Amino acid sequence: MLIDLHCHSFPRSQCSTLEPGQLIDLARERGLDGFCLTEHDQTWPAEELAVLGKRTGFPVFAGIELSTDMGHVLGYGLEGTGSPLHVAGTVHNLAVACGAVLYLAHPARDGLLKLDRHTIEYFDGVEGMNGSDSRLQNLAATELGKGFRHPPIGGSDAHSPGEVGRAATRFQVRIETQAELVQALRAGRYEAVRLD
Repeated sequence: MLIDLHCHSFPRSQCSTLEPGQLIDLARERGLDGFCLTEHDQTWPAEELAVLGKRTGFPVFAGIELSTDMGHVLGYGLEGTGSPLHVAGTVHNLAVACGAVLYLAHPARDGLLKLDRHTIEYFDGVEGMNGSDSRLQNLAATELGKGFRHPPIGGSDAHSPGEVGRAATRFQVRIETQAELVQALRAGRYEAVRLD
């Protein structure tokens, strides 16, 4: 199953020109089996996305892209607070408490290629394949990802139509619910792929 784990939509992410319905159409057209809305510092209610998914017959999952003192962090199974900046250690503690998973987003773009052991333990992995990053940035991020608990994930980081589906994560299992997405990420049976 091919899921884009990093998409933004309007109006929850003001930097995006994509509406959820448009994202569904583009994702289908580009061969994706689902996508995750990872808005900046806020989440879509998982129930709302489940209804959208049922109505359209296309899985849509909730995630979040948090701004932290360690750069941007993608969270799955984590509710956002709306705060513009979070402390990575606090986010980690919250993720552990609610069973969420955390990945450093586009670490090569953010200059996070050398992390100490203590910092690495805050995160489950990294986004090793970002559709908005260069080939060299993605190679560096994937190399960094070897030091984490879980393999790197992939996502387009789409903010506009031409960016949808440039990168994604290929899972070995079928995923239909938010809980199944988090469980599949925890199991680590997936790979990040570039699609363009």
